[in-house]
Amino acid sequence: MSFSIERYKEESKKLDTTGVAWADVTAHPLSKGDLFCLHYMMDIENHVPLYLSHLLVTRACMDPILTAFLACWNYEELWHGENLGKLLNLYGIEFDTQDRIARVRANLGLQNSISILTTMAGSWLSKDFSAVYLSIGAINELSTLTGYAALIRKSKHPVLADLLTRIIKDERRHFAFYYNSAKEWLAGNEKAQRFDRWMLDRVWVPVGKGVKRQEEVDALALYLFDDEQGEEELLALDEKIGRLPGLAGIKLMSRALYEARARARQNPEWAWRIIETEAWAIARPKHSPVVELTGRRGSEASYQLVEAD
Repeated sequence: MSFSIERYKEESKKLDTTGVAWADVTAHPLSKGDLFCLHYMMDIENHVPLYLSHLLVTRACMDPILTAFLACWNYEELWHGENLGKLLNLYGIEFDTQDRIARVRANLGLQNSISILTTMAGSWLSKDFSAVYLSIGAINELSTLTGYAALIRKSKHPVLADLLTRIIKDERRHFAFYYNSAKEWLAGNEKAQRFDRWMLDRVWVPVGKGVKRQEEVDALALYLFDDEQGEEELLALDEKIGRLPGLAGIKLMSRALYEARARARQNPEWAWRIIETEAWAIARPKHSPVVELTGRRGSEASYQLVEAD
């Protein structure tokens, strides 16, 4: 495999933000669309540990190379979310990070448990599950870094551009691992190729779907990619994924954009109303209070360091 897991383990670290001009965050405006995207992206970066929990109950957990990658990947993604949240806080948007993360997770309700069980069952029924997971990982990492690049282009905010450029470097390494691993698994394995193609056409969803509602997913797609350049970027993304064995001609991200456009044509307020009304807050769960799920006493609680005897 061309990706060196040993080198990756040696080089993996928290995001280096040395030199980021944090003090200049408020010197440049961010549009409502920019702010919506940043909230969305932060929430999904912070949701990575739950994606990881799904994978560790599947066949994937038996592969030591994959689990080594996932351990580093999870840590790096943590700092992506942390720094996106820091930028939003410095811009003047106040929220308690830990409370927001807990609310996002709590609002999933039974959906998360059902998803874990179905993923676990599906993976043990097919030995080629890893091919699907690796292909989805490649698609999602590539779409994530493409989304960050689009936000740099849209926002024209120099501090955000600096931060996202650094995050993109991490995401490119993540994409390289998933892509090369998927290619290795699929090469010469026609059964895996057929299974992978069948599953991607039926179960793949854009990054964040499930955590975010369809209208929120569409809002992100339309804001970032609903122009000629954006559409070309998604078509290029699909073309690159189509180079994997068995996936020639597959259309996933471009299809998601076209479907979002179709829903917006049916209802002109669709998606854009979320951005215009600044609907970024995460509501307190109705049936699963954060305090019950986390065992915490709330964000105002004080904690004392207890030294071991």
